[in-house]
Amino acid sequence: MVRTLVTGTTGRVIVLRLEPGEDILKSIEKTVAEQKLQSGHLSLIGAVSKVHLGYYDLHEKVYKDFTIDEELEVVSCTGNISRLNEGYVVHAHVIASDIDGKCYGGHLMEGCIVSVTIEIVITEFTEMSRARDDATGLNLLNL
Repeated sequence: MVRTLVTGTTGRVIVLRLEPGEDILKSIEKTVAEQKLQSGHLSLIGAVSKVHLGYYDLHEKVYKDFTIDEELEVVSCTGNISRLNEGYVVHAHVIASDIDGKCYGGHLMEGCIVSVTIEIVITEFTEMSRARDDATGLNLLNL
């Protein structure tokens, strides 16, 4: 069954430029907390010196991860921000390419480090929340 949540209100648009050495996920989480953002959509592009990505193993119900420790271009990253209990979840997926155009993709994890800059746009909207799904072991959107 497809579930749909329709909202009609957008709020602030927050634009960030990250500096070399910053961790992308930590920087987004810090901004979300400082701005008291309830939920939103995010996208970003830029360059990293290291990317740490994950994928969810449904059988083991854990994230598995890998790191590429080289200069990469973030060609796409999109995701959302939602509430989970009293906190929030930043859920984003990244595609980054090397000098030859080979791409690596996965779930944004802590440890993606900015090399030149990362440009982020967050569009705030009406609150989304998450709840634990026993079948997958994930915190899925409440719709």
